[in-house]
Amino acid sequence: MDAIELLRKDHEKVTELFRRFNGGGGLTGIVKRVTGNVPERQRRQAADQICRELDVHALIEEEVFYPGVRSLNDDRLNAMLSEAFKEHATVKRQVAMLRNGIGRDHDLQSKMNELQSCVDHHVREEEGEMFPRVELLMDAPRRDELGSELEARKQDAKPARASRSGRRATATRTTRGRTAKARGSRRRTVGRVTRSTKRGRARTTARAKGRKRTKTAARSRTRGRAR
Repeated sequence: MDAIELLRKDHEKVTELFRRFNGGGGLTGIVKRVTGNVPERQRRQAADQICRELDVHALIEEEVFYPGVRSLNDDRLNAMLSEAFKEHATVKRQVAMLRNGIGRDHDLQSKMNELQSCVDHHVREEEGEMFPRVELLMDAPRRDELGSELEARKQDAKPARASRSGRRATATRTTRGRTAKARGSRRRTVGRVTRSTKRGRARTTARAKGRKRTKTAARSRTRGRAR
């Protein structure tokens, strides 16, 4: 896939996620936001996915696309790249703040509005200025090659997060297993103590009854001799 086409698709996906966070586009979205009818779960899920998509998008642009653009040695493009890196830094800071506050931050809407404003500005500059100039100076085969590199880097970035999630899930299962095992061990210990206590009580009762029978027999013999 052409590198520019791939990046445009990324932009479209993030734009759609912002619409989902806001309850939809146009008048419908405005009404839902004003009346508070956007489900909180939908907002949290959309916000989380926006953060993840922007993380990966910034990564592949900075590691693959921007170096490819810089290799064209074009002064105008180099100036655009410098501005793009600054915009990325701003977006990353906002994403970090949002990620820490999802589900707890009562000011989530205003922060998301601010992030969307920065992303929209960045997208307009890339699609309106950088991409057309890259298409002018970079031939189609090279853009396709760059697109393949972008896709490969994106796939590498996704399993890293999945692996971390998998490790967390494994750690959780291990902890639960240890807890269940400890509970089972405690139950077995309590069971053994209970059974031991019962056996001890039974032996004590039996000895007491034995002593009572012995004393009773002794008194009977004494009475017999007395007669």
